[in-house]
Order: sequence, then C-alpha cells, then structure tokens
Amino acid sequence: MTPPRPEPAAAATTTRNAENSGKSGAHDQRPQRKGKRTQHAKPHQHGTTPNDNTGNADDDEAVCFICADSVTFYAVGQCDHRTCFRCNLRLRELFKSKACPYCKSELDTIVYTRDSEAEFADVLQRQLPFEDQELGIKFDCKEAYDATKHALQFNCPHRKCNYVATDGWKDLKAHVRAEHALQFCDLCLQNKKSFAHEHKLFTKAQLRSHYARGDGTGFTGHPDCEFCRRSFYDNDQLFDHCRKKHEQCFICVRGGTGRQVYYANYQTLEEHFNSDHFS
Repeated sequence: MTPPRPEPAAAATTTRNAENSGKSGAHDQRPQRKGKRTQHAKPHQHGTTPNDNTGNADDDEAVCFICADSVTFYAVGQCDHRTCFRCNLRLRELFKSKACPYCKSELDTIVYTRDSEAEFADVLQRQLPFEDQELGIKFDCKEAYDATKHALQFNCPHRKCNYVATDGWKDLKAHVRAEHALQFCDLCLQNKKSFAHEHKLFTKAQLRSHYARGDGTGFTGHPDCEFCRRSFYDNDQLFDHCRKKHEQCFICVRGGTGRQVYYANYQTLEEHFNSDHFS
C-alpha cells in the first residue's frame, strides 16, 4: 500500500508530473508506471514463432520473437537461436551487447541470412562476401549487407525525404530544421535506443507537448527538476540527479513519509527541520 502523501513543507513544490503544491523548496516525486506489461511469445526451435493471425494467408510466415515483425533476414549465431536482423543490429550497435537475447550466450560472430533453417556452422561454410568487422557481422547476400548499412546511416526520418546526413547528428538536425521546419527531441536522441530514421520529428508546439505530456502511448513526458529548471529523460535519471544534487530529510525517510521528497539545499532542509521536527 502506498503511504499517504505527506503535507508539503512550508517551502515545497512538486515535480511537473505531480500535483503542484504552489510552494517552493522541495518536491515530491511520484513516478507513474503506465501501460500494460507484455509477454513475449515463447520462441520455437530457431528463435522465431509462426504468425498466429487467423484468416491470414501467410499463417506460416515466421516472425521475430522479439519485435513480432515478419523476418526478411535472420540473424543466427553459434547458439543457433534466430532473431530478425534489425533486432540483432539494435542490440549490437545501440545497446553494445553481443549476447543472444534468448540464451544470453556471447556471440562474437553473427551471420545475417535469408536461410531460416541452416545451422550456424553450416552457414559459415558458405561463401560470405560481406562483413562488418567492428560489429562482428557476416552477410551471405548483398541485400542483407545493404539493409544493414542503410539502418546505420543518419537517414532523415521524414517519410518523404531521402536525405542522408554525412556529418552525424549535427548535420541531420540542421537539415530537418532547414528543410522541414521540424526538430528532434535532444533527450530522446541521447537516451532512446533507436536508429536515426526511427526518431520522431516535432514542431515547436509538438515538442513542448512531448516534454510536458508525452505522446499518448504510455510515455507521459520528460520529468524536470524544478530546483534546477532542467529536464531529464525519465524518472530514474531525475531521482539520480536529486540524490546527488539535493537534500532529503532522514527523519521523514526513516518514518516512511519522505522517501521521494527532496529539498533544494541544506538551508531549506534546515528550515524543514525547525518547522516540522524541532519546533
């Protein structure tokens, strides 16, 4: 049971995502976990599962057990578990992980292939004309290599634009501002594990709404520290900032009523001590 919310101190404010107390000096952070938990389908023999949409002509089409999308190219490693190449590429490039998402085996080398059945050892015996040595990926066809190369580029997310930035994020952000009058969310660019073309573009008004309220899909906005007037990607980052830069009342924390209440500095904490504990 969640303990009752304590009365705010004489110098207390809440975070933007909480009810505003109308005072200043401390804030009460209460992150909300919205959205339902999803359960991944249990993978079949090679890490894929058949599409179970009844009435679909492609009922036997294999889909990735991570993203549930149909598979164009398989990623297969020594453990012989299969995912789609995009999920594997996301793990290796963005999350910097070479572990199999199913059995957690470390896979120094992976092969992207159209073959849905051949074991990894057999695929390695074939001619593999393309390779990305940095990511440890081999390709058995040019199409898989080209699709991977495209995903790693700084492609403009605008659906009617084919621009590819050659100078990284700085170049791509300048392009979307100049050509589309749009902009990225910098916090999402820094923290969200997405390829360039997967990020959203916003008008100025849409970006303000994105920060304040989210997008209606379970994301409720980027929380901010009202002491520092600085936004953070999520509540975990905000809590970490508050623990390092602001103060807590150890008496309230010990009593179970102030675990998420912070004070701007020691002076405001001392005022709280004098008014609420030592008066």
